[in-house]
Amino acid sequence: MHISEIFASGFRCFAATAPLKLPLSPGLNILVGPNDAGKSAIVDAARYVLWTRGDDYIRADLHDFHVADDGTRTTEFLIRCSFDGLTPDEESRFLEWCTNENGTLRLHVCMRGALRASAGGGSVVTSQHRSGVDGEGLPLDGELREYLKATYLKPLRDAERELRAGRRSRLSRILGAMPAMGAENKSAPPGAAPTLHDTLFAADKAVRQNPAIGGVELSVNSDFLGKLSFADDPLMATLDLGSGGSFDQILERFELYLNARKGTERVQRGLGYNNLLFMAAELLLLQSHPDQVPFLLIEEPEAHLHPQHQTLFMEVLAARAAKADPEQENGQQQVQILLTTHSPQLAAGAELETMTMVVGHRAYPLAQAQTKLEAGDYEFLRRFLDATKANLFFARGLIMVEGDGEHLLLPALAEKIGRPLSRHGVSTINVGHRGLFRYSRILQRSSGPAMSIPVALVPDRDIPPSEAKHLVGKRRTEDEWSVEDIAAHVQTLRRDVGDPVEAFIADHWTLEYDLARAPGIAENVHQAIQLAKTTSRNPDWLAKIRERASETYGGWQKAGLSATEIAVRIYEPLLNKEASKAEAAEQLAALLRKRTETADAMRKILPPYLVRAIDYVTGGYQAAVKAEPETIDPAAARPA
Repeated sequence: MHISEIFASGFRCFAATAPLKLPLSPGLNILVGPNDAGKSAIVDAARYVLWTRGDDYIRADLHDFHVADDGTRTTEFLIRCSFDGLTPDEESRFLEWCTNENGTLRLHVCMRGALRASAGGGSVVTSQHRSGVDGEGLPLDGELREYLKATYLKPLRDAERELRAGRRSRLSRILGAMPAMGAENKSAPPGAAPTLHDTLFAADKAVRQNPAIGGVELSVNSDFLGKLSFADDPLMATLDLGSGGSFDQILERFELYLNARKGTERVQRGLGYNNLLFMAAELLLLQSHPDQVPFLLIEEPEAHLHPQHQTLFMEVLAARAAKADPEQENGQQQVQILLTTHSPQLAAGAELETMTMVVGHRAYPLAQAQTKLEAGDYEFLRRFLDATKANLFFARGLIMVEGDGEHLLLPALAEKIGRPLSRHGVSTINVGHRGLFRYSRILQRSSGPAMSIPVALVPDRDIPPSEAKHLVGKRRTEDEWSVEDIAAHVQTLRRDVGDPVEAFIADHWTLEYDLARAPGIAENVHQAIQLAKTTSRNPDWLAKIRERASETYGGWQKAGLSATEIAVRIYEPLLNKEASKAEAAEQLAALLRKRTETADAMRKILPPYLVRAIDYVTGGYQAAVKAEPETIDPAAARPA
């Protein structure tokens, strides 16, 4: 059986009026999203209900009760894990705890917490674990509790300490729980191979017979303990390996460590490798207990791992979470995994259908039928969703652009108008010329509430002005488009607007052209493009290029050229690929940062659609004001 849903009401960030209802698949489930969204609360909800293998002390306290916006704390919470897919054996073993729902047996395991004031002025927290949808069924007994325990890997774990020898070490607990260790804690029958117990006793005997050890033991007893003993209570000490203690004490002497790359001398290995070793030990323990529910909770497995190892680890997890092949004998049991991560590398290496975005204390599964993605979109994203684009899963706001120029320039523009993207948790995602709407549909829901992550699409209008006809050849210019064609084209660029995606389309042609058409910064755009044409980094030469560009721009103005004609001449080197758009964007960003205008003044200088896009994702967008009309008037579709 597997957990099909985690429900939480009144628990931490999940209010009773907006409870958590998280569906889980039998395999891999990945939680992504910004900080403080509720990912750790989901993992803890599962831990509280099921408990975990190990020595974790889990007990509800005051801070587990939800605090409303008005500051009042709730006095009750309910957490529920619902299990589906019970085998006939599980149905018979746990029948009295199961619920019959339309002929199907389901197991609901609940934890109820209650908060009451104590006579002394403090508070008392009580909890109980019961079955049933609302936790009104039978209490859970020991057998069921042991069967349901999860394996938990906490974040920022100290892997080296966990695998080191010592009292109640995690490694000793893992070894003690391995079925193979069951017969190793006692002597072997006559004629059989020696057990671990036999081997350690033999080693202990050899140690005691060692002259040096015997000499130390004799000296301690005769020189000190004999003189410190009472006549009727002589003190005697034994120096050996301690194999006469319990088997748990024997296991506490074991260490698990990585071998040196060369030679046999033990050396210290890195945090990342030790972390991998510890996670491998925990996975081994999980695999060794087919008589328990294979449920694995992992928080931030990327800790101390470089990107390539993160990819390898995700491949291992995906293989362990894959559905078992019934035709293979002794095949690995499918493991259900619930994992949280802040790593774009891990997110990029996972299947999109396995992921759930947690935003604003709500869970948004990204499986098919939950988003507005089509089947072909999933295939496309499986090929092209890399780590640079997977940053979209962790941002508070997103600007999706089609090229390097926008990706490099928009953060600088946002800074100049007083809304730096980094301060607002906004990421700029360069998706190239394909898939702008495919990526945005990840965050659009087919039903239910919208995600509270504003997404601004910044596509080019891609309609050259008539003044650029000599540059674009057979390509249609604005005067060759009908009003209806322009309206239809703009409507196509807005085809997936809504919930919470908005499109901010270039007013004229492309981002660079529209910037060149803005009189307040056109001169800087011309300077930047001319600087991008040279490979020289000589300061004097670059200063001359800027000076000549300013003279050329002034000459165009004196000659009476229109803003459109000047913009075409400025943009021509980019169109002819004489200069890199990325390099031009970097140069323009540097020039703009040196300008001293106020944020309000820069707002009036920049193209309005860019200002609206930045405002939208940084919280300055007013929902009642549409950035673009929903129904486009053909007469208004042609730019002025």
